[in-house]
Amino acid sequence: MEQKWLKYTLQVNQEIEDIFVAELLDSPYTFGWSEPPFEVLTTENGYDFAKNSIDAVTVYVFEPMERPEKEHLQQLQEYIDRWHGAISIRETEQVLEENDSWKDAFREVQVGEWWIAPTWTEPDLLKEARNILWIDPGAAFGTGYHGTTQDILLFLQEIEVADKVVLDIGAGSGILSLYCVINGASQPVYAVDINPQSEYQIELNAANNQVANTALKILIGDALDAAVREELPKQADLILLNIGGDEDVAMLPVVSERIAPNGHILLSGIVEWNREMVLSAYQQAGFETLGERQSEEWVTILMKASANTSLQL
Repeated sequence: MEQKWLKYTLQVNQEIEDIFVAELLDSPYTFGWSEPPFEVLTTENGYDFAKNSIDAVTVYVFEPMERPEKEHLQQLQEYIDRWHGAISIRETEQVLEENDSWKDAFREVQVGEWWIAPTWTEPDLLKEARNILWIDPGAAFGTGYHGTTQDILLFLQEIEVADKVVLDIGAGSGILSLYCVINGASQPVYAVDINPQSEYQIELNAANNQVANTALKILIGDALDAAVREELPKQADLILLNIGGDEDVAMLPVVSERIAPNGHILLSGIVEWNREMVLSAYQQAGFETLGERQSEEWVTILMKASANTSLQL
């Protein structure tokens, strides 16, 4: 029988957080992690986060369950009472020692004619699916649930990617790059991301989809940096950018320099209130708008280069 643990969610006043966590390390309790309070701020470029200096910190604490839960709770309450109300118990949950319940948050999702699913998905759930991308969540962005990723995938299903040279800037976990490889894009597909964790995650997801490492060229760094720029394809038929409105515009010199005549670009990570800024910058550089999708406030735009786009920058 698997050992059960009690998971306590505590609210801890910020001024005593460090002292309390240090004490936990020498107590019968197991410190899990803490989460400072953050506020989501709306900015002209999308979203930002600011630490809230007033509200309590959330601290997660664990303890093996060896007696009735009520007795454990009473003992914990006695333990925190000496902090004179600066700590409170918000929630208690029974969990297994080998707890995989986090996996429940990552489920299969259908995007057009394709499914994105983690490798632990029950086979029966996908028995009718013809096209599956196996993507496990990790430290790199991209699980397939975000509207920007889904809207790009919908556009990719409407345009021809076979034999195209593809440059994926902001590749994250590799969802879009892998879709292109599987659908016959010219190899290698160039996957660029500034997050060092992307390399491992893309390689893992490539293996999950039986895609050879040679089918992808993973570049870690900023595509604007000279060292990375030298590794990019001389011309790309399709460029994907899912990085943010300001970043999409900042990347315009690289895009205009490397896009093939009449090539396509997919711009995403844009929010509706900076859409006009992004659109105007690319139109002035010689790109024509072919289509647009919006999921909540997130905008994705399909554009096509003219034969002399790079000359108009």
